[in-house]
Amino acid sequence: MQNPHRDQPLTFSGAAIAGAPLVVVAVHGRTLDPTYMIDNVVTRLNRPDLAYVLPAADGNSWYPASFLAPLEQNQPRLDFALARLDDVLQVIGDAGVDDSRVVWLGFSQGACLVTEYVARSNRRFAALICLTGGLIGPDADNLTRPAQAKGLPTFITLSDHDEWIPLGRAEKTASIFLDAGADVEFVVTKDTAHEVVDDAIARTRSLLNELSPAPAA
Repeated sequence: MQNPHRDQPLTFSGAAIAGAPLVVVAVHGRTLDPTYMIDNVVTRLNRPDLAYVLPAADGNSWYPASFLAPLEQNQPRLDFALARLDDVLQVIGDAGVDDSRVVWLGFSQGACLVTEYVARSNRRFAALICLTGGLIGPDADNLTRPAQAKGLPTFITLSDHDEWIPLGRAEKTASIFLDAGADVEFVVTKDTAHEVVDDAIARTRSLLNELSPAPAA
């Protein structure tokens, strides 16, 4: 079966990949698209010196069921989505950028996808930013254990009453990355909606600035 996500174009924003100090792969959530990530994340971060690569999901959804559903209910679309992120990484690598300069960032379903991708990878990246998401699977005790997370800057955040992402799953995801040696910042915001809140943008910008300071105005 053909991977339908591979029929969707990549969107690029910010600096050219080859010369950027960091390349941020920004992955949208269900019913959304790269434009949402540009408007709600890229523009608000105000780091035009960085390169942004924004893949698009076929039908605006990376996989059909909840990220808490049995894995087989999300196949083969989940594997297709993970393979599409492999494609993105290949594009970045072909531009001469090492994995150590690649930041994986996602919102909602996209946050779940990039978190699962990083956990499954045997490659060491610059950072993981999970904006309202968590590791994928029905059983919290059998979630993917990261193989290359030692020292990995990892930011995980969500609302205290998010309607799509249970707090317990986000907490378990943070705990799993901590156990794997990641440098985890876990933040729960009070009384916010399922959205990219200002606090998440500020903390994401701070993490990016630590990895690569913003140029002087």
